[in-house]
Formats: sequence, C-alpha cells, structure tokens
Amino acid sequence: MHIKHEDTLQQIGFNGEGYIKWEIPGWDREHLELKIKRNQGYYSTKDGNPEWTMDIEVPRWGRSRDKVKSDFEALKDVHEAYGDALDRIKNYEGRKDELEAEFQKGEAFRKAEAERKRAEEQAKIDADKPVGDKLAKMICDNMVKQARATQQDSKSIKFQERGNHREHEMRCIYTYTGLTLFNCGWERISRKDAVRKLADAWLNSVDTGDIKDQIPDARMAKFLMKA
Repeated sequence: MHIKHEDTLQQIGFNGEGYIKWEIPGWDREHLELKIKRNQGYYSTKDGNPEWTMDIEVPRWGRSRDKVKSDFEALKDVHEAYGDALDRIKNYEGRKDELEAEFQKGEAFRKAEAERKRAEEQAKIDADKPVGDKLAKMICDNMVKQARATQQDSKSIKFQERGNHREHEMRCIYTYTGLTLFNCGWERISRKDAVRKLADAWLNSVDTGDIKDQIPDARMAKFLMKA
C-alpha cells in the first residue's frame, strides 16, 4: 500500500479542492481517496460561510483475488489507509484558515487572469472593423427583396464575429403566407436581430453570395455609402 497521488495544502487551498489517493493491493481499478473541497452557497455552513469538507471514498469493486486472495489481508490494507486518511483529516481540520488564505490567493490570481483574457479578447474585437448599422440594413433589405422577388428563401450570406472570427450563415426565409423571416444558422431571429448581428460582424469577412449582384463588395459598399 502506498500513496499514488497527493495534492499539497497549498495546491488544495489555491484551487479550492484537491485529493489524496492511496493504492490498495487487491484492487486494480479503485483506490481509497480523500477528497477535500471548499463549498459555498447551498452547500455552505448554516451561517452562509464557506466550508471545507473532507470525504473518504473506499474501494468497493474491481477486487483482484489473484493478487490478494484473503479478505482479511485486503481489509487490513484498507483499514490502514483509512487510518492514514483520518489522521490527515484531523490535520486539515486544524488548518482550515491556511486553506482559506491559499484559496483567496487563488481567487485573486483567477480574477487577474480573467481580466487579462477579457482585455485580450476586447483588443481583438476592436482590431476588426465592424459592418455598421447602415450597411447591415442595406444587406438585409436586399435579402428580403430577393426572397419576395423569387417567392422563396434568399441566398445565404456568410460573416464572422469580430475578434474570434466564428463564422455564421444567414438567409431570409419566404413563408407560404408571404412573410419574410430571418434564419441565422439553426436559429430563427427577427429582422432587428439580423441587422444587429450583421452590424457587429467583421466587415472583411462578409460574403454576400448571390446577394452581391446588389452589393458587389461589402467593404466597397461601406466606402461608397460614406462618400
């Protein structure tokens, strides 16, 4: 019997959770495991404060009798590991303040990382020129015009989100009742939302497909609209 994995107090506190795992002879696919976790919200203490909980899971299945044939031997090893786990629980119970202090360090680090990533994502978005409301309305108007003229769905246009360049495909649907509705991917959206979504898209990515008879190039169209 030996410890197969053990997180340090600093690791457990910083991440808000961790575990120690004992390998038990006779169990091929299971271990005795002590799980330590910081709980809050619904699982917090009665006064609403966060609580560090410690739970032991013992092996129950996957017993290999080729390695340990005696039930007594197998249970003896489990009890030995169980005693070691209980000793560690007593130790951690008396060091919850240290765990919480490490967790607060982790929270400060995670907050700083989240803010850094948001700043990076925003910088990428700002670097991509948007389509803008005026051109977006013009494109959507021409999609509606094509759908009504043919009495069938308009051809699809493609565009990418600013920053992450996630691609979308949008078309105007002509219904049997004569209504024109917009679909973006598998989602039905209003004309207002279609314009808003397209207006905030990356200008350089816009491909108007067969709508380009009316709009040869989105970038040129936007330039001419300013002229």
